[in-house]
Amino acid sequence: MNLAESFKIAIKCIRANWLRSLLTMLGIIIGISSVIMIVGAGTGARDYIVSLIEEMGSNAVVLSVDPAKATDNDYITFDDIANIKDRVNGVDRCSPFMLGIARAVLDSNEESAIAMITGSNADMVYAMKTGCTYGRFFSEDEYNSAAPVALIETNSAELAYGYKDVVGEYITVSSSNATKKLKIIGVADISSVMSASGADTSSMMQMMPMGDNMTIMLMVPCTTLTEITGAEEKLNMLFVIADEGANNEAVGNAAVNYLKAAHGNYEENLYMAQDMATYIAIVDVVMQVLTTFIACIGAISLIVGGIGVMNIMLVSVTERTREIGIRKSLGAKTHVITLQFLTESIILCLLGGLIGLILGILGAYGACAIMGIEPKVKWWIILLALLFSSGVGLFFGIYPARKAAMMSPIDALRRE
Repeated sequence: MNLAESFKIAIKCIRANWLRSLLTMLGIIIGISSVIMIVGAGTGARDYIVSLIEEMGSNAVVLSVDPAKATDNDYITFDDIANIKDRVNGVDRCSPFMLGIARAVLDSNEESAIAMITGSNADMVYAMKTGCTYGRFFSEDEYNSAAPVALIETNSAELAYGYKDVVGEYITVSSSNATKKLKIIGVADISSVMSASGADTSSMMQMMPMGDNMTIMLMVPCTTLTEITGAEEKLNMLFVIADEGANNEAVGNAAVNYLKAAHGNYEENLYMAQDMATYIAIVDVVMQVLTTFIACIGAISLIVGGIGVMNIMLVSVTERTREIGIRKSLGAKTHVITLQFLTESIILCLLGGLIGLILGILGAYGACAIMGIEPKVKWWIILLALLFSSGVGLFFGIYPARKAAMMSPIDALRRE
């Protein structure tokens, strides 16, 4: 008997007991599908988080002040930003980061909103790798003159106006200090700046009653933001963009040393520099460890499925004892009987692996669709899943196959 005949007989036996075969494959299906889904969705989530960090530029360094220790004289000033850009070696661009909140009214439809406003200068565009989706960023002249211009976050534009390209629209923002009519000159992914800054916005949102108002995100020149909110020109955060090829850690440390010297608090540990590039490596390691750990837990069901395959093959050997006796009495060799039952075991696991593979890919796409990210199911994962399922069938099918092959023909024919 050749391999093709063994394959045909195995398929015939599986079809004759299709329900039992399906239940036997269930453990393999669950194991393969869970591993594929976890690895695919986990890799997609990792790539999404890394892309958010990369949008802020791998050469960006965030400088921040410890508010728990700092006094009024320790905060970063606009003069510090200009001096860091001009005097610190390796610094290409430098942008302040301010955060404010105000009431807003859309001039086109008079709808009310709560505006979360970030303030920066023209250099911030170099930290945002994606730039503006529509329109443009504000210029240095607009920053210096506190021009009434603003960028709106992409999702906020669609939420407020019903479409994304809202360049040219006007929005009126007001706080206890002033009211200003702003012209929207660009649409950009401002949320990436918020994520990179790590600013705590929840406490600020609690200070203003939300009601039924929607929340939108705007970015304006820092000078404009101080006029709207009346905030002092004191900063607790800024973005430093290093020269191409420069050592980010060295540039960050040099900027911190300048601030210590400029504010006369060299002995204090008030300033911290965070290299955005290091976040990529940290996220990569954390996501890989978590994905691998959870995938290993899911793979336990493959062992359970393999035990189920071995159990059902032992049952099959018992049911087909007389068949084995007849075939051996007609001259079937030991390796032929072994091959027959091994083939059936491998086919069961391989079919379970294929079904699990399809369900796992669909599950990964479904989970990622809910999270709004793109899954990453790589070809080597698919190949590994199929090889592993075949290996499970081979490993757990050896004992039943050998038991069938070693039967005495006389004993087998006597058994009812």
